[in-house]
Amino acid sequence: MGTPKVSVIVPVHDCRTTMERTFRSVFEQTMPAGQIEIIAVDDGSADGSGEELDRLAAGRSGFTVVHQPPSGGPGRPRNVGIERATGEYVFFLDADDYLGPEALERCCAMADRNASDVVVPKYVGVGRKVNPYLFRKTVESTTIYDEVPNLYGSITALKLYRRSLLEQHRIRFPEKVLSGEDQAFAVRAYFEAKVVSVLADYDCYYWVDRQDGSSALQKGGAPAADYFPEIERLMAFVADRTEPGPVRERLMRRHFSVEVFSRFDPRYQAFSPEERRATRDGARRLLELWGTPEIMAQLTPYMRVLGHALRAGLDDLVDEVALAQAEDRAPVVVEDDAAFVAYPGFRDEALGIPDEVFEARGRLPVQRALTGMEWRDGRLLVRARAIVAKAGEGGRKQELVLRRRDGGEQHRVPFRPERPGDVPADEFVAEIDFTDAPPVPGRWDAQVVIAVEDVTQEGRLVAAEGVEPPEPRIAAVRDGRPLVKPYLTKGVGALALHVGGRKTETAPATPAEVTSGTSGTLRIGSTLAAALPSGDGAPTKVRVLLRHRGSGEVRATAATVEPVPGGLDVSAEVDLRGARWGTWDASYEVTVGAASGEFRVPFAAGDGEAPGALRGPRPFSGSGGDLSVKVGNSVISRLRRVLPGRSQ
Repeated sequence: MGTPKVSVIVPVHDCRTTMERTFRSVFEQTMPAGQIEIIAVDDGSADGSGEELDRLAAGRSGFTVVHQPPSGGPGRPRNVGIERATGEYVFFLDADDYLGPEALERCCAMADRNASDVVVPKYVGVGRKVNPYLFRKTVESTTIYDEVPNLYGSITALKLYRRSLLEQHRIRFPEKVLSGEDQAFAVRAYFEAKVVSVLADYDCYYWVDRQDGSSALQKGGAPAADYFPEIERLMAFVADRTEPGPVRERLMRRHFSVEVFSRFDPRYQAFSPEERRATRDGARRLLELWGTPEIMAQLTPYMRVLGHALRAGLDDLVDEVALAQAEDRAPVVVEDDAAFVAYPGFRDEALGIPDEVFEARGRLPVQRALTGMEWRDGRLLVRARAIVAKAGEGGRKQELVLRRRDGGEQHRVPFRPERPGDVPADEFVAEIDFTDAPPVPGRWDAQVVIAVEDVTQEGRLVAAEGVEPPEPRIAAVRDGRPLVKPYLTKGVGALALHVGGRKTETAPATPAEVTSGTSGTLRIGSTLAAALPSGDGAPTKVRVLLRHRGSGEVRATAATVEPVPGGLDVSAEVDLRGARWGTWDASYEVTVGAASGEFRVPFAAGDGEAPGALRGPRPFSGSGGDLSVKVGNSVISRLRRVLPGRSQ
């Protein structure tokens, strides 16, 4: 085996039930096996993981297993892996997780192309949430100092690193720490890297949350006495490498939000009195060192209240506020154009905490999610959860706003209870009627606007788990292809609409029924899925087009159109007598008012010729599942494939 391209380092501690999937995903990479070195470090497993590693590695070239006593965290086994690695690149993979088949090939190719020191692979959460904003688009070259993309959206170590970078700067993991060790590693690598790349156009890394809640982080992470000194060293490193100003504030804000105040999430309630005290003391020290007013002003009300109480030595108030947050019982107070989250201590004269510490700063504590979608009676019905938690019902209003991405045009639709007379709960319905000021073609993003009194909050409508968009429909649009396709944006999963469709799109219709008529004719019919006006609305016209592949000649036949529930029955008899021999591709030309578009006709007969007369038109389904028709004697047509030159 020559020098490998990439060394995959996997720390293993009691992961016997998940690790086979992990290593199988490495074995099945599209990169040649000889270019991949696997180094698995068994960190004193007691569940048989060590023996399972030996079994997986048996007879497999390039797979090294290291057994060592338990070290108290993943830092030591990862460092051992680095010392053993010989690849040009190093990739860290946890034994609960797994890779997409092309992950290593794509990451290494990106690093080769850009001379990248670090490649951030796109993560996919399995039972857990991941930050989607870092992966909006692939970025070939960036650095830690660039605000977009925000590399601090991911400071886990689970990435590709140029090994020479790690050796030149002696970048290693803190050891004997249960959690937080990877941030120090990743942040140092970001600062030392000349080029960082973000690979966002392929699902590289499947990041799995243990269902049994047995991971160190799920159990609460490292004890405060071990954890906070590591975070202090990390923040001191950032302070040393940045000047006071926007860059330092942006990076430090992330550390306070994610590394410091996260210790006061609901897990805090299970801490012992000693652990709570150590947590408060650790957070207090970091606030005194780097918690500037500029940084604190950009944090949430919960974090600002905790920060104020910690600095003032109000430890009992810290515990009261953390409990109120865990039990979700801090009411929202809206006054004129301001909103406040009334945690314990709000307007307590004895404490004298300023209102601005509790202020939502224009960001109401909104709960919003897309909970369902369907076409109903010619309209797109959108169900959403859209509430301001604990703000009461007075003066509250919700709207669905559709905004065109490449222009200022927008449509506003009010949310309402689904059944008149219902007491508003947390779910509402908006009905988008495309016959009322029909939209122009383009991409439209859905936003939820919630107002309480004079305070307004707006945000994207992200789908709840399991919510899928309905199928596209023919609809009334302006000056374009009459197709409306609801979809969820990649990564974020927010509701958007594609109006107009693509030129080669298959019609949203049932597979066509095709039968032979009189000699040389075909009867074609199916049901178009449509959300169209009825009665006095703009008439819908459909023609069946047959286009000859060789010459481009088109034969058009007007179709009969009959409204049916949820769509339009379309039927036509196409006359192909005297038609040019060869293959003709079938399309529907649909015209609604000023909008017109051509769509391929779906056909489910399968590949190959359908039964029929030797000399008559013979329908068949191509590789795309669309209707095509062969015209001409089938025997002669086959002979012509081997005897070219005869013109038609």
